[in-house]
Amino acid sequence: MKFPYNWKQKWISLLRRWRNFKKDVNLNFHFLQDDIYEIDKVAHPYLRAFSILLSLLVVVSILIPIGFELTPELVYLNSQIEGWILLGFVANFVLRLVLTSDRKTYLKKRWFEGVVSLFSVFLLIDIGISSIGIIDYLSGDAPNAEGVFLQLLKGYLLFVVVVKFLQYLPELLGQQKNTGRFLVYSFLSLIAAGTFLLMLPGATQNGQGLIFIDALFTSTSAVCVTGLIVVDTATHFTLFGELIILTLIQLGGIGIITFATFLFLFISGGLGVGQMNTLRDVVGESNTSLVTATLKRVVGFTFVVEAIGAIGYYVSWDVSFPSHGQRILFSIFHAISAFCNAGFSLFTNSLADGPNATSWAINITTMTLIVLGGLGFTVIWEMIRRRTDRSRWRRRLSIHTRTVLTTTAVLIVAGTLLVLAMEWNHTLADFAWGKKIMVSLFQSITTRTAGFNTIDIGAIGITATLVMLTLMFIGGSPASTAGGIKTTTFAVVMRSIVMTVRGYDKMEMFRRTVPNRVIFRAMTVILLAASCISVSTVLLTLVENHSFMDLFFEEVSAFATVGLTRGITGDLTSWGKFIIVVSMFLGRVGILTFMAAFATKVDTNKYKYPEENIMVS
Repeated sequence: MKFPYNWKQKWISLLRRWRNFKKDVNLNFHFLQDDIYEIDKVAHPYLRAFSILLSLLVVVSILIPIGFELTPELVYLNSQIEGWILLGFVANFVLRLVLTSDRKTYLKKRWFEGVVSLFSVFLLIDIGISSIGIIDYLSGDAPNAEGVFLQLLKGYLLFVVVVKFLQYLPELLGQQKNTGRFLVYSFLSLIAAGTFLLMLPGATQNGQGLIFIDALFTSTSAVCVTGLIVVDTATHFTLFGELIILTLIQLGGIGIITFATFLFLFISGGLGVGQMNTLRDVVGESNTSLVTATLKRVVGFTFVVEAIGAIGYYVSWDVSFPSHGQRILFSIFHAISAFCNAGFSLFTNSLADGPNATSWAINITTMTLIVLGGLGFTVIWEMIRRRTDRSRWRRRLSIHTRTVLTTTAVLIVAGTLLVLAMEWNHTLADFAWGKKIMVSLFQSITTRTAGFNTIDIGAIGITATLVMLTLMFIGGSPASTAGGIKTTTFAVVMRSIVMTVRGYDKMEMFRRTVPNRVIFRAMTVILLAASCISVSTVLLTLVENHSFMDLFFEEVSAFATVGLTRGITGDLTSWGKFIIVVSMFLGRVGILTFMAAFATKVDTNKYKYPEENIMVS
């Protein structure tokens, strides 16, 4: 079939016009895309700020029903906040969709948010939201489906907040030039968050929350895994308050940065060299390439041991619980508290009540968790690797591991024998000889930063108290959840004294020469720790009306993050509590680490001055 010539000409002209129109549209569209791209770059910081504001509203909306008694005013306020969350979520999604240059890819990647936004629009229309944003919904007769959807939406947004923080973590780590300062700030941030949460009315049984100084004290004690308490953990806190304390203990024990980085590695890829350099000192790994592997082992080992410990507690309790749920809670709480060397207990008298104090299963479970938590992850992993790797160069333990194991064993045995001998006819008089050995062993282990007790610490004689002070001051081992000056510091200084007295001009341990810088560092740690304890004790005597021994014991216990007390913690004044808070914080982050974090760095001198003797006698 042939078309007339003029029709063909018109068709060709129409096609030409269509091509020209498409060309003009594409050109204008590219200009528009460039404009949108420029707008997107300008709007990006504002969108991030909007997302942060939306995240804060989500957190507030979750905390209101948990942390406060729901009065009609609070119910209305929470409904207002939830309405703004809905509107903000939809607006955030639409704005990002409009500003993105590739909407198809954006919708493919964010399809779930698109579906949720669509449902949110339907819900907003259904509840009659006005164009100016006056929101009034979710009253008592609101449909249950709406409430369920809102709870799911808030849970999703909270999950997104966590993911966004984890995605920002590598950038944050890469910006750090001072690992010590970064570590200090992370602990301070966690303490501040815990203080705020413990001040919420829903955290305490009386519905009033803790006052600021008590909340700060409890949060610091939990984050610094100390265990000193100004209120009874067993009776003063609600389940919400107990879970806050448990979370602070866990994050403080293994480190919030360590835990956050573990989650990032779990949901994302690896880290760069800069980030691993920052984490190297945090996880106690000298080899930068092994940082991520070490971090995974630390967190994995922690969770496995705590899970086994919780099972051990669950089958070992001789105490009757109202329900299996409470039995599980007590088991998990004490397993985490014991492994992290925190000393917090959900029993009023810690483990000093009859069924717990004399139970072999409870004592063995607790002591095992304390020792494993106090040895240090480096030592534990080297021992595991030695058992699984039979290569010739792996058979000999490092000097660090041998020093930790030897010193720990000597301190445990010596502490047990001394407490047993000094308290045989005193606090141990009512126990059978087998139980006397068990109780003495428990006190020897728990004194080195764990904080649990199976006898009344205030009733122990002065001589045994001095022994416990020495053990508290020494504490656990490096790269562990324990505090104190550390076993290796004590061993190095003691060995240095012996070698100096015998006339050596260098120090040797296990047929290895220890560098002088290690000796200098160990002596510096001891002198700084002793100075801090001395100054804090003097300050406590100025503001408190208690005996010197009680105050000195309290201060050493705080600085060494032990948590044992002679019964004066709850009677401290606000100034006394603040002094103890500072001591706990310095003891946890390490006073040398704290001072080095804010000290002015200087380059190591490449020259050496002539030597000249100073008379030291």
